[in-house]
Amino acid sequence: MHLEILAASLASCLVALGSTAVAQVTSGDAGTTDQVQVVQPAPDPAVGEGTVVPLMVPTARAQPVPDPYADVDFNVVHTDRFSLDIGGMGQVLGVGQIVDDPYTPHDRVYLFLPKATLRLDGSFDRYSFNLQIAMGGEDSVSATSGIDFGLLDLAFNIPFTADGTTYLKVGQFLVPYGREQLTDPGFQDFADTSMENLGFVVGRDVGLAIVSRPGPLTLIGGVFTGGGRDVPPDHYLPERFGIPELVARIGIGDLDKDPFYLRQSDPHPDQFRYQLSVSGLFTQDSTVGHSTLLNVKSVDKSILIDSNWNPFIAKGGVGHFSQGDWYQAGADAAVRSPLGGSWSFEGEAQFDYAGYSNGYGSLAIEGARAQIALTYDVIEVGLRYDVLFPSDQFANSGVKITGNEPIHEISPGVTYYILGNQLKVIADLPLLLNAPVFTEPHVGQYVGTELQDQATVLAPATGGSVGRQFVPQARLMLQGQF
Repeated sequence: MHLEILAASLASCLVALGSTAVAQVTSGDAGTTDQVQVVQPAPDPAVGEGTVVPLMVPTARAQPVPDPYADVDFNVVHTDRFSLDIGGMGQVLGVGQIVDDPYTPHDRVYLFLPKATLRLDGSFDRYSFNLQIAMGGEDSVSATSGIDFGLLDLAFNIPFTADGTTYLKVGQFLVPYGREQLTDPGFQDFADTSMENLGFVVGRDVGLAIVSRPGPLTLIGGVFTGGGRDVPPDHYLPERFGIPELVARIGIGDLDKDPFYLRQSDPHPDQFRYQLSVSGLFTQDSTVGHSTLLNVKSVDKSILIDSNWNPFIAKGGVGHFSQGDWYQAGADAAVRSPLGGSWSFEGEAQFDYAGYSNGYGSLAIEGARAQIALTYDVIEVGLRYDVLFPSDQFANSGVKITGNEPIHEISPGVTYYILGNQLKVIADLPLLLNAPVFTEPHVGQYVGTELQDQATVLAPATGGSVGRQFVPQARLMLQGQF
């Protein structure tokens, strides 16, 4: 009897609800509501007495891709449909170096502003964007073209799913290859990237990428021009197409918030997290005017495609260039975990292989990097080792640069987190073992891993030479960001 009374009462409530033409339901955005139609169908005689009222409730409003700098940026505007964050980062770096130079003092000291960036991140409804502008050491002007490389990122994120886990990224941004290559400079454990990065840096480019992050997986496939960043639109030159830069990155884990803005340093991780990823890249060079796409790439250029090191990439000259193939593959891993109390641990490892070949010759290189860091409260102690196995074919003006002997780097370091990653001091001691050093007669020496373009001193007109040295260095960097 009681069940019959309860059922009748529930039916009465549903009928009353069905008589309302419009109902208010809360959408996925806090504090906002959407109007939805409630339809009361006519009774079905075949079913019998009673009325069934289906509610047509819409799915949650699609959310934008999260801001990768939300924890450090300053929020300027935030409404139900629009948000805008502003941030910036600056670094002051002092470097000491000892080189066995026959012409100048062995001890050298430098002071730089290596990074000074301005960030704007925002969203409107489901669409978001990332903007980064270089205002310090990242900004450069090409002497030959007059191009100003002031824009770092301008990318738009267009989600395909309501939760924003599958989206299209289009514009100028970091090519999704390699963990160290994708790590934001403001979140590194050391004052600079490793020496191994010289052989595999890809940098920023113009293109698009499809990103999908179902569960613990991260799947990225992208197509880019291959010519690098900040290419002006008025270069309508004769061209012979090759294959655009095709890139793929696949990973599993829960460490990375945004796959294009990775982090090394996190002094207070909330739980054990990890990430395992593999990356691959392939492109066939295109001839453009009097040169080729890879030859005119001006920044973020690895030594593998640098004509000062690669004797084949520019061989032949105008009208006789060979459209070479450039390819890379790598794997990387990262872990981060609290250890109890104020202690935490983080570690990374990466392996890379790259090759280049055209009608004049081929060469290949390999490299690896491993680093660990132990943090107590606001003090972090880290150690990084990396190695680069160069190609015996690296040469300039017929003079071999490296041979096939590996180059090593060992970097112990200490970080003092004054205010987390927003204000910190990093001190490290990069020790270069078996590093190539170029000697320019009556001028001095250049460390080849720091100044790759100085391989030109090997030209007969200059009469320079190259040898291997142990080069100890010390760096002290102050970083602030908001």
